[in-house]
Order: sequence, then C-alpha cells, then structure tokens
Amino acid sequence: MFKNLSRREKILIVLAFVIALSAVYYFYFYQPLKAEIAVIKNERENKQNRLDIAMSFARRLPEIKEEYKNILTEIEKRGDYIDKDVINLLIDFREISKANNLDLTLFRPTENTNNISMTVNIEGGFREITNLLSDFKEWNYWFEFRDVNISRSENGVLLSMTVLYHDRLVDLELLNKGVETDE
Repeated sequence: MFKNLSRREKILIVLAFVIALSAVYYFYFYQPLKAEIAVIKNERENKQNRLDIAMSFARRLPEIKEEYKNILTEIEKRGDYIDKDVINLLIDFREISKANNLDLTLFRPTENTNNISMTVNIEGGFREITNLLSDFKEWNYWFEFRDVNISRSENGVLLSMTVLYHDRLVDLELLNKGVETDE
C-alpha cells in the first residue's frame, strides 16, 4: 500500500500521524496531568500555610504558658478560687434565685473528674431573669455557662441552662513539665 505512494504523500501521512499522535497525547495525557499538578500544588500551598500558622503558635507557646501561669497565680492571690461541692453550689443557685425573686425549679448535679456539671431551671419574670443574668457576671470564671435557653412558661419566663463548675483548668505541675492536657 505504501509502495504505490509518492515520497511527498508518505511524508504527509507520517506528518499527519505525528500530529494525530501529538493531539491524542495532549488531550488525553498532558492536560489531565497539568490539572492534577495544579491541584497538588494548591494542596501543597494549603499545607504550607497551615504549617506556617502552626509554627507561629509553636514559637508563641512559651509566652502563652508564661501568661497562663501569671493568670493562675493572680487568681490564687485574689482568692477567687474556692473549692465547692454540690451542696454549696445548690445553696449559691438558691440564694441568687431568691435575691432576684425567682424560683429554682430544677437543680440536677453530676460530679465528673475535673468539674461538676449542673442542669438548672429557674422560673420568674422577664426583668428578674435579666437581673439574674447580669448577676451571673459577678460570679468568678470557674463557672462555665452552656446551653442557656430562655423560653416562655406558665409563670412567665423559664431559664434553662447547663453550668460547669471547674475544679482546676490545668494541673500546674503538668504545665511546668510542658505537658498540655486537653479535656
């Protein structure tokens, strides 16, 4: 078949074959590889950015630990930390409710290893509830208020919340050794 073709036709067929082969390579191999390379470069840049952020935090870690130690010593100097048990916490919630003309309808404590978790429901008027919430600002920051819900009830307003009383944020000996606890 190729014997009957002239030299010019043979060159054109070889050239067409090379062009077709190049087009197949370009569209089926080169472009997908180029797209994959772009995706991998983007992932690399994202990981590099995350690494840079992590390294900046790692450089600041001694400074943060020192600041944390200073805060703990300041808290202990102030005497704000008082070791409370469930009965003391019940008395605190009952007294603050009475002081604001509210009814403590539910106090369900659960003692955990590092904190006391309490489910608390308080009922009363809207203004009294707002006064109670502003009084909570005066409580020390060993208390953590979570899941605070305010809704209507038969007697006015119902304040439902979960409160955590922390015994200690981080053990100071572990912090001095450089071991962080994430609980």
